[in-house]
Amino acid sequence: MTRYLLFISYIGTRFRGAQKQVVNAELTKSDPETVQGILEICSKSFKPVNEPHVYISSRTDRGVHALCSSAHVDLERNGCLKYDPAHLTVAYNRYFINANVDLRVQSVHIVPETFHARYSVKSRTYLYRLAVRNPDAPPLNKSSAYMAEIPFVEWNRCHFIQNVDKFDMSLLKAAATLFPGTRDFRTFMGQSAGNSHITTVKEMYKLDISPGRPLIGAEYCSCCSHYSFWDITCQGRSFLYRQVMRMVGALISVAEGHISVGEIQYMLENPSKHSWNSRINVVPPYGLYLTKVEY
Repeated sequence: MTRYLLFISYIGTRFRGAQKQVVNAELTKSDPETVQGILEICSKSFKPVNEPHVYISSRTDRGVHALCSSAHVDLERNGCLKYDPAHLTVAYNRYFINANVDLRVQSVHIVPETFHARYSVKSRTYLYRLAVRNPDAPPLNKSSAYMAEIPFVEWNRCHFIQNVDKFDMSLLKAAATLFPGTRDFRTFMGQSAGNSHITTVKEMYKLDISPGRPLIGAEYCSCCSHYSFWDITCQGRSFLYRQVMRMVGALISVAEGHISVGEIQYMLENPSKHSWNSRINVVPPYGLYLTKVEY
């Protein structure tokens, strides 16, 4: 039996998430609407001797994208030969192209049997792409959501903030400095079945705010010039369910004046689901990208 590490990229729009949505008793059941599920279906097409089970490094939510995620799978070939990693890369991608799946394998590597795609990770880096409408941009019709100018190439790729009376980026940056370090992030964990026994103390290595850019230049899409693009980058070994989206939502609420920097401090110092401020809107998943997994 040989263990293979896969580095993968995907557009999350048409996936229900990275992890298979099945109960333990149905682990062998196919689930083509998840990243793990379609990787297993494709792995079976190579006709290995064993039943291939794929283990994903990062369980991204529905709609979240990945520029670089990873997974491992054990494959045993008939005879003494091993599957060639380069041939596997080609075979996976050929399958995904033919199946019209928004997933690509960037590379495949043979790793020791002790390696685990999830538990061997040293750090994960996430990017949240944000675009804020400039104060001097032409006014939008506030009565109709359909009047919002969103560059088509950015559809489901970036979170656009429209009709903002106030957006103070200096306050957002000040609030962002509160997050790095080892903290109990329970307040920023989304509620889901099965997470009642999860350790909520996590170390965040960094949370950076930097100017971003549109996917296509303003010379090709004039409405891009009506926005200021921002990249919110956070790095840590692991994150809680929806933690990044809830943190970004809190930062935006500070910039818009809905909550104060002090209220962010309170949520961090009083970790509880009851400390969550109801004035915060959690950002949508489509602005979030897993950009790097390091071992």
